[in-house]
Amino acid sequence: MQFDQALLKTYRNLLQTTNLQKAYQEWLRMFRYLRTTLEQQLPDYRFQGSVNENGMDYAYFSFADSLLKEQGLKLVVVFVPERFQLEVWLSGVNRAAQCRWAARLSNCTPPMKQSENPARTDYLVRLAVEADLTDGEVVVQAVKQAAERLRAFLLLK
Repeated sequence: MQFDQALLKTYRNLLQTTNLQKAYQEWLRMFRYLRTTLEQQLPDYRFQGSVNENGMDYAYFSFADSLLKEQGLKLVVVFVPERFQLEVWLSGVNRAAQCRWAARLSNCTPPMKQSENPARTDYLVRLAVEADLTDGEVVVQAVKQAAERLRAFLLLK
């Protein structure tokens, strides 16, 4: 098996000439803090697993209260590295649940964005979180507000 020599060289160079490894560790510390603090502050929600990372494509964790769970839905906090952006997603617990809900969730208002193809995306509706990622408490509050906004949107349907 062959691997891209230029990309491996670039990665080695970044590790040797920047604080990439420490920066990634700090970001992961922030994201884990976010999950742990939300779990402590939202006792009516059940959090699934821990932080999931996917090769720096994205990282996420999910949670749901009894209403969301009964409806086959969950909230997902996602970090999208290419935009250095946190988002909260309203998602189905699986593709079948997601597709069932897709037709019912129309006309979401900006800044919420509805999936154009819920059978192929991992969200029904997503909402960007606007917060300074260096201030943990501000991030926690902004994520809570985004989650409540998505939940309120769902209750209107």
